[in-house]
Amino acid sequence: MARTIAIINQKGGVGKTTTTVNLGAALAVAGCRVALLDLDPRADLTSYLSLTLATGTDSVYESLFGQGTPLTRLVQTTEVPGLFAAAASPDLVGAELLLQQMPPRERFGELVRAIRDLGSHYDFVLLDSPPGLQMLSVGALRASDEVIIPQQCSYLALHGLRQIMENIERMHTANPQLHLCGILLTMLDRRTVHNRQVVHLVREAFGEQVFDSAVPFSVRYQEAAAAHQPIIAYAPNTTQAAAYAALADEVLRRGGS
Repeated sequence: MARTIAIINQKGGVGKTTTTVNLGAALAVAGCRVALLDLDPRADLTSYLSLTLATGTDSVYESLFGQGTPLTRLVQTTEVPGLFAAAASPDLVGAELLLQQMPPRERFGELVRAIRDLGSHYDFVLLDSPPGLQMLSVGALRASDEVIIPQQCSYLALHGLRQIMENIERMHTANPQLHLCGILLTMLDRRTVHNRQVVHLVREAFGEQVFDSAVPFSVRYQEAAAAHQPIIAYAPNTTQAAAYAALADEVLRRGGS
């Protein structure tokens, strides 16, 4: 059974999709079978990997909420061996209202079952979640074993980090196995005093819960996204690719414990 990891942050633009794609690719290069699931109505992961949805083809929305094609049959291959992905569409906007209208005890049952069934075919399932604690984000936490929080190295982005940690704790009632895999510092520019101060604050406050690995600020990540490639395929012999390789190694060593 896969380790299912939700990539979560209440703030947008902190590197959730970049982390989902590039961590997934690095884990695949390390020999794992990895499925990426786009749960964001913006469908940024779908766009990043240039996943196609032919006319009449089901997306994640139909699979999870419309009695559509099972997730196990929606995943598409990518150019990285061992890395697979399921595409989203803007129709996921309707999932929020649909989930709100469901009785609380039934709200996430199908979503959790579908994701766990997908996990029986892979070593890792990584969930790219929308920003905030929308219903889809809560559903991702319900279906996951672990959480990774990408944390931009900025004072403004720090706001709400502790609240996310508290919300993860609250989820234990509904999902007792859920725990934090780690906080990932992203968009780090060590040349700036501001960034170094933020790193110090986060590491001082959260200690070993923060990954040793950090993702440097670099335009290469945007270039890789524009080329629809993970950084490890677009620029494999770079410090940017090495950052996600190191993160994958750390995730594997943490072992879900």
